[in-house]
Amino acid sequence: MSASPPVTVAVLNQKGGVGKTTVTLGLTSAARAAGDRVLVVDADPQGSATWSLGAPTDDPDHDLGRVLDANRNGAAGPAVVPSAWGPLVDVIPAGPTLAAREHDHARRHPEQRLRRALTGVEGYRFVLVDCPPSLGLTTTTALTAADLALLVVEPGAYANRGVAAVLDLIDEVWDRHNRALDIGGVIVNRLPARSHEADARVDELAGIVGRRAVWQPPVPQRVIVNEALGEGRPIHDYRSRARDLIEAFDRLYARLRRAAGRARSADRNEDRP
Repeated sequence: MSASPPVTVAVLNQKGGVGKTTVTLGLTSAARAAGDRVLVVDADPQGSATWSLGAPTDDPDHDLGRVLDANRNGAAGPAVVPSAWGPLVDVIPAGPTLAAREHDHARRHPEQRLRRALTGVEGYRFVLVDCPPSLGLTTTTALTAADLALLVVEPGAYANRGVAAVLDLIDEVWDRHNRALDIGGVIVNRLPARSHEADARVDELAGIVGRRAVWQPPVPQRVIVNEALGEGRPIHDYRSRARDLIEAFDRLYARLRRAAGRARSADRNEDRP
């Protein structure tokens, strides 16, 4: 593996229940299957990624909130714990102090704290940040630390209404805090096998963000996703029972690797296209 620092990816949407954690863990599973090391940073106070990865949720020494409180370079390193998914996947857990940070605007430059904390973190291909279902300070902090932003949407009746607000936040963070940030793309999650309504919403989404920004393939809607999350297992462990999901996440992960390569090779002093 390259000795270059990991590419940090913020997985986000302002709406809850769209499957940000599902996509974060699906990409993690695909990375693991490809032999790449990943660090998952659980920035959602609900702690779903922490739980599914088999990490502790109540250890004050391994708590993203405490990491952000430290406000120093390299603070993330001591908070990293191994996941139950094996040696290729580590996690910085969400903990009980994380939710209180959403209103921590009184401190100086709070949005810079995750970037500082991740300084010196090495040995991973990616750092995947599972953001909370909001566009508040914690998501801003994740975007300030990120090289790429991945927007997760569901093809439902109200799915596209908040997309513009997410794009506005990404632009604001790029302008004020992080000129290295790029919009990786949009991943459609839970696409039904046959639905004219869902197809119409995907077309509508493409009209908002541009068809090339909508990554293919969409993640199909399958019951086994909930089974994998509940059992705390990578989706790739289910083999033939999850063949279409595995194929989707493998292709999306390949797309992520390509996007990361472009982001790293781009001139950071140039405006995003």
